[in-house]
Amino acid sequence: MIRSTSSITMNFTLWLSVFLAATVDAGTYETIQGRSCFRSMKGMMDSMLDLAADSPNLMTITDIGDSYLKNHDGRHDGVHDIPDGGYDIYALNITASDSGRQSNEKGKMLVTSGVHAREWAPPELLARFIEMLVHGYDDNADITWILQHTEIHAILYVNPDGRFMAEKYPELYWRKNLNPIRCGGGYEYGVDINRNFDWAWGDQTGASSNPCAGDYHGPTAESEPETQAFADYAKKLFPDEQRKSNPQEQMNDSFGESNTGMYIDIHSSGGYIYYPWGHKDAKSPDDEALQALGRKINSFNNYKLWAGSQPDFLYEASGDTSDWAYGVLGVASLGFEIGDDFQQECDSFEEEVVPQNLPALLFAAKTAQKPFSTIKGPDVLEMSVRHVNGEIRVSAHASDSKMVNAITGSDAINNFPDFPTGDQSIKKVQLYIDVHPDDYTEGDVSWEMQSVDNALDSEEETVGIVLPANTFSPGRHMLFAQATDSDDYKGPVTSVFVEVSTRETSRHAASLRGSRA
Repeated sequence: MIRSTSSITMNFTLWLSVFLAATVDAGTYETIQGRSCFRSMKGMMDSMLDLAADSPNLMTITDIGDSYLKNHDGRHDGVHDIPDGGYDIYALNITASDSGRQSNEKGKMLVTSGVHAREWAPPELLARFIEMLVHGYDDNADITWILQHTEIHAILYVNPDGRFMAEKYPELYWRKNLNPIRCGGGYEYGVDINRNFDWAWGDQTGASSNPCAGDYHGPTAESEPETQAFADYAKKLFPDEQRKSNPQEQMNDSFGESNTGMYIDIHSSGGYIYYPWGHKDAKSPDDEALQALGRKINSFNNYKLWAGSQPDFLYEASGDTSDWAYGVLGVASLGFEIGDDFQQECDSFEEEVVPQNLPALLFAAKTAQKPFSTIKGPDVLEMSVRHVNGEIRVSAHASDSKMVNAITGSDAINNFPDFPTGDQSIKKVQLYIDVHPDDYTEGDVSWEMQSVDNALDSEEETVGIVLPANTFSPGRHMLFAQATDSDDYKGPVTSVFVEVSTRETSRHAASLRGSRA
C-alpha cells in the first residue's frame, strides 16, 4: 500500500511561467518611449552591467570594438541631430566560471541582435534570455548544466549608432549604420551590416550597390567597423581547425558531424526561421542537420522555414551573418524573424514572442557542443520524478520524430513530409546520476531505462526506472536523461533536480527495476 506520494513534473514551460511572473519589469530601467516592455539602449546596458555586477561568476562583459561614429563626427542639422562620440560594442559571456571546465572544453553559442536598428524587439528578447540563464542557474537543472558545459555569448547591439537613430527618431525606421558614404544629404545613407559580411558579398541578387538602398552592401566586404568587430570576435570563439581552407570554393562540401558551435541572429519580423543557404535558393551540403534544427525550433514557435529549397524562401540575402557563420566558421547557423512588426506592440511581445522563443533558444543551447550530430538524435520531451514509499520513480518520454516532424501538415498549402532524421526507433534511454553524459567515466552511476511496454521498437517511447531511495545520499541530486536512436545518434540531454530526504534513504530498499550500465 502506498502511504504517501509526491510528484514533481519537471516541465520547462511551467518553470518558465514562474520565472516570467517573477522577472524584473523592464520599466525598472529607461525604456523606449511608448513601449514600456523594451529597454532603451541606455537602459539595457545599465541593466546588463548591474546583472554582471550581481553575478560575476556567471556573466562578464567585454568591449569588442567601436561603432562608426566612435571615430567620426556626428551630424547637426537641427532636425535629426546625431551627437558626436559613437558607441562601444559589447559582448556578454554567460557561463558558470566555477564549473571545473576550461573555456576550450566548453561548447560555444553566439547570439546577436540589433543588426538592423529599427527592429525594437530582438535586443529585449535576447536580454530576457540572458536574464533567464543567470537567474535560472542552480534553480533549473537544464540551465545549470548548460552553463556548466557551454559559453553563451551575446551581442545585444551589433549596430549601436543605428539603434540610437531608431530610438530617437522612430519615424525614420532606421535600418543601417551611420556611414554616410555617397548618399547625398538625405536620411537614406548607411551600410546594411547584414549585407556586409565576406560571404557572397556583392552578389546583386541579394544586396544592392546603391548607397541609398536599404540593403546596400558597402564599398567592400567587411568595410564597416561594426562588421569587423563582430567577425573578429566570432572568429576567436570557434576553433579555426574546423574551417575550410577556401570556404567559397568549397561551399558544396559538407562540414561533417564533428564541428562544434552554434550561431543565432535575432531579427524581426514575420515569424520565420532561416538557415543556410540564404544567398541562393538552394540547400547547403549540411541541410539534413540544419533543416532538422530549423524544424525542431519550429516546434516551439511555429515559425515558417525560410531557407534554400523551402516553399517559404522569400528572397536572397547575400553577405549576411547566417551564411557567413556557417560557410566561414563552420558552425550550425540560423536566424529568427520574431513578431509581426518592426516596432512590436508590448502585449504580443509578452504573450507570444517571449514564451515561444525563450524555450527555443534554450533548446538550441543544448546542442551547441555537437550540433550537426546531436540535432539528429531523439529528444527527451518530458521527465518526471515521484517519491513513493522509499522509492524514487523516474519516467521520461523520448521521441525521434515528434519535434522534427511537428511542422508536418501545419500549413494547408505547404504540407511538409516527414523528415529522415525522425524515422528511427528509440534504441535506449540512459539515466545518469550527478554526472552529465559527456563527463561519464567508468565507475559513474547510470542506468538504462525500460520501456513501459517492454519493447524499444518505435520512434516514440515512454520509459521508466524505479530506484531505491538509499541509492542516493540525502540532499539534492541531478538526474540526466539522454536517448539514442537506432542509427546511434544521441540526442540532446534533459535533466531534473531531485531532493532526497534522510528519512527516505533510511527506508527498506525496494527491488531495482531497470538495468544498470
